Amino acid sequence: MADYNVLIVGAGVVGLALAAKISSCGYSVLVVEKHKSFGNEISSRNSEVIHSGIYYEKDSLKANLCLSGNKLLYQWCNKYRVPFRKTGKFIIAVNDNEHEGIERLFRKGIENGVEDLFITDVDTVLKLNPGIVCSSALFSGNSGIVDSHKLMESFISVAKEHDSDIAYGHNVIKTELKDTAYQTHIECEGETFSVSSDFFINSAGLGADTIANNSGIDIDLHKYRIQYVKGSYFKIKSDLNNIVNNLIYPVPPVNFTGLGVHITIDMAGELKLGPDVEYLDSNLQDYKVNESLIHKFYDSASMFIPKLKMSDLTPDQAGIRPKLQKKGEPVRDFEINEESNKGFPKMINLIGIESPGLTSCIAIADYVYDNFIK
Repeated sequence: MADYNVLIVGAGVVGLALAAKISSCGYSVLVVEKHKSFGNEISSRNSEVIHSGIYYEKDSLKANLCLSGNKLLYQWCNKYRVPFRKTGKFIIAVNDNEHEGIERLFRKGIENGVEDLFITDVDTVLKLNPGIVCSSALFSGNSGIVDSHKLMESFISVAKEHDSDIAYGHNVIKTELKDTAYQTHIECEGETFSVSSDFFINSAGLGADTIANNSGIDIDLHKYRIQYVKGSYFKIKSDLNNIVNNLIYPVPPVNFTGLGVHITIDMAGELKLGPDVEYLDSNLQDYKVNESLIHKFYDSASMFIPKLKMSDLTPDQAGIRPKLQKKGEPVRDFEINEESNKGFPKMINLIGIESPGLTSCIAIADYVYDNFIK
């Protein structure tokens, strides 16, 4: 008999949502996290935006899981009193040439089943966001922001209510299929030991391709190798907090790497710009914001914030996203796969879980449980 029914690698927002879901369905769960606490990487270094499902290709995992995840996330936040704000979002065209992009996103959103989505006029945008200039806009009423830290705490609370164990400061070295169970080798403070489980779920975020590789998956053959993409943010001076009441996004290109430098509102009402896109040679864990980027951020934002001065911007934070698309390649979908066809039954790899991973986290947990566990 295995030590646990399910072992999950990674205590980010997706791994913890998985633990809450699977343990509440009666399975014994162990979450193994290399950091000393939860959500130290992607889950705590992002815009904390709840997306509605506009950007993604019809019937892709990103589209379907974002759409269902949006509703599930709001329901969860209401039930467990996780702070959130349904702010709504305007995607703005700064000139008439970008209006075609507004129409393209509107069509894609409607195809995906996004509700409360419509093209609006400049006066509507300015009435709510007096500091913005634009020529047209797309409004998404189901977009918002969430306190990701409190969200993860709520998942932990539910998981522990159902007797899940979480091991912080433990690094998964590899896992091996022995008979019908996985033996996962774990290192902690120089000591190595193994834990057995019926299911092995790799939700390691930035390290997910390494975990898959060390567990016997050829990550180049199966296109699992992650590209590390840094995104920096700049805070906008508090004196300008009244320029917007909604999230403000630019029109992204067709094969976007990021959604463009946008205005986000945090739970305290403060504004920030970001993130940009910087492909890294490796996962350097360099979260310092390069102050020289202020010129790029100012040039981008001043196109739609005429009051903005460069002195209104200060470096804020940076995050690293685990993208599957190489620079210049088309957008890639999430990889969420049970690996029986590769010789690893009951191993489930979640690779390239970037945006809209936060929005989709509960839907991802449901998808994994419904399709691969129960």
